[in-house]
Amino acid sequence: MSVFSSLCDDIVDFGTKNSNPRKNPVTKITPHHMAGIRDAVSCAKSHLRGSASANYYIGNDGKICGGVSEDRRAWTSGTGNNKGTNDHMAITIEVSNNTDREPWSISSAAYKSLVALCADLCRRYDITPHCDKTKNGTITEHYMFQATACPGATLKNIIETGILERDIVAKMGQEQSPAPSDEPVNPSQMAD
Repeated sequence: MSVFSSLCDDIVDFGTKNSNPRKNPVTKITPHHMAGIRDAVSCAKSHLRGSASANYYIGNDGKICGGVSEDRRAWTSGTGNNKGTNDHMAITIEVSNNTDREPWSISSAAYKSLVALCADLCRRYDITPHCDKTKNGTITEHYMFQATACPGATLKNIIETGILERDIVAKMGQEQSPAPSDEPVNPSQMAD
């Protein structure tokens, strides 16, 4: 039986295609960017037809689509199929951009869904969100494992400055902490 977050608006279940059984427990989250403006389902379907995959896809409109079941390793970060590699430890998330060039900005709707999904994953897998800008953090980035510009300047900034971590923690403890702002994280890089 496939495992997906209850936050999913749609599911394009990859089954065993473009994935492998996990060799490690889930201890990390790796946000990626789609390098284009896409809806979640069309990105998932294009990966399903090709040779890539992710556990989740977030569209420009903020809708979330499940792809590869959480109990399986998606083919997202290029880290191979050996035990202890990032894709075996991470839930991977493809996030739509709302522009088709640098700084690869993302919409407020996509960001809010990313925060909500990460908070859900952190709760369920007992992950303390933290990016230390190395492969050792619980929030990792694609460029740490392959020569790539992914996750793009906007997500990289949001992740490496601790903004994503702060907003996940706030979402996880809404009763004790203020909720993430409805305003874009960085108005110069994010727009609706």
